[in-house]
Amino acid sequence: MHVEYTPLEPAAAHTAETARQQSTSLDIVTLSRTSSSSTAPTIDDAGPKPPESSEPGVRREIGLISASSIIIGQVVGSGIFSTPASVALLCGTPAMALILWFISGVFSLGGALASAELGTMFPQNGGMIRYLAHSYPRPRALVATIMAYSVTFFCRPAAIAANVAIFSQYFFYAAGRADYVQDRDYLLRGIGALTMTALLLLNVVSVRWSLRLLNFFALVKIATLLVVSCTGFLLMVGAVERTAGTNWSRGFKGTRLDAQSFASAMTRLFWSWEGWSNVGYVVGEVKNVKRNLPLSLGLAMSTLAVLYILANVAYFSVIPLEDIDNGTLLAAQFMDKIFGRTVGQVILPVCIGLSILGVVMSELFGGGRLMYTAGKTGFVPYGAVLGDIHPRFGTPIYALLIIWALSLVFLFAPPPGKAFDLLVDLVQEGMWYFYALTAFGVIVLRRRLPSYPLRRFRSSLVLSFLFGALSLLLGILQFYPPAEVPGKKKPELPYYLAPLLGVIFMALCLIPWYLRMWRYVNRSGVQLLAWIKEEEQDVMAMADSQ
Repeated sequence: MHVEYTPLEPAAAHTAETARQQSTSLDIVTLSRTSSSSTAPTIDDAGPKPPESSEPGVRREIGLISASSIIIGQVVGSGIFSTPASVALLCGTPAMALILWFISGVFSLGGALASAELGTMFPQNGGMIRYLAHSYPRPRALVATIMAYSVTFFCRPAAIAANVAIFSQYFFYAAGRADYVQDRDYLLRGIGALTMTALLLLNVVSVRWSLRLLNFFALVKIATLLVVSCTGFLLMVGAVERTAGTNWSRGFKGTRLDAQSFASAMTRLFWSWEGWSNVGYVVGEVKNVKRNLPLSLGLAMSTLAVLYILANVAYFSVIPLEDIDNGTLLAAQFMDKIFGRTVGQVILPVCIGLSILGVVMSELFGGGRLMYTAGKTGFVPYGAVLGDIHPRFGTPIYALLIIWALSLVFLFAPPPGKAFDLLVDLVQEGMWYFYALTAFGVIVLRRRLPSYPLRRFRSSLVLSFLFGALSLLLGILQFYPPAEVPGKKKPELPYYLAPLLGVIFMALCLIPWYLRMWRYVNRSGVQLLAWIKEEEQDVMAMADSQ
């Protein structure tokens, strides 16, 4: 999810835990035990049927709507309200910008459907941590371990901190107090910390009410996009009067397709679509996974695709390319012209603030499950604690608390200015490589486990490959000099600093991987990664017995 961070101008798992993991088949299915009264599990046409609760203590409370809300909550931040301006200016024409929006949407759908296939195969919490462990188990789950440490201990809490630090800015803008945004950095962080704490408490005590709040935030996002999109449609059919512009009549005249512009535009576009992977982190709590997981991903992404395209049409049917003020959200300019200053400078900032708060809620909800999985699967120490589910609330309480504490550190540790801006950039680095490897993992598992019984959904291998290849390319292009966007200040820090630090941080994750997966395992004799093969063998054995 791409977030524009200058929003508006005045306008070690314990041995006992590991032993439990080794003896319990780690959560995909519960095999029938030998007894006079036991009966074999039922198998439908697609293979073994997972039990209603595939993880001890975890309750399946996420239905189709809530799963879609988790996706929308992560995808829609402030990106769609600001990114179209930068993309169009980089491309040179709104027509080419629309084509790139469509291409990036199709490729992102390929990544989402790849995640849906893997999620039905391994229907437990953890998402990419589990997918990468099964796809690349050698050497000693290196890829999954790096992902577990870099995302759970850095990327996710840093992203929460970055988003919660700016959401309140929009409310101050709406109140006409831009001076608070400019001069009271730690006040904004304090408000963010209190808000994050309140969201944490809700995440801890009630999954149901957390989902209801996520649904509310998703409703706000969709309603805001619908207002923009429907206005764009009315403009197209002439139901709303407007001054004739030159954006569409110019066609592709003036389009720029140099490597720098293309790379910069596609990076912004893909971060505007990013967030569909979040539902994979909580798939162990999704009802009827084989139906609701693929359907929620398809429903959310296709809905957003239509709204994103219509929003772009609306923007550029009203705002000439030459009149774009890249210091102000494009959506604010649009709302000012169509509905007046009150809507553009008051109502819209409030809606965007709520959208970003929805991102924070979604990141906390999924982040807690990430930390829970990292501990339960043995990637990080103290798995008996991190993998604990509260018996009353049914939530990973200790994992949520650690994510919250780490987010507070990232929120208050960086000084204002360049250091905090660098943190914002860093949370986006490195994820491209994990997305690429996850998409390629679909192809790997099709060859290694061609008849896996829990593969209830098959994605397009072509789209999976294209998404993986483009994600890998975008990861590499971070080291390529970006194109300058007209109206945007040139970053004060070197463009290569954030991706370089991201790669260095991932390289440093080799240290805990060695200490945990080699030194600790060799000295203790505990097989931390036995669960990977056991999960696969248990499902295959269950199918063979039918």
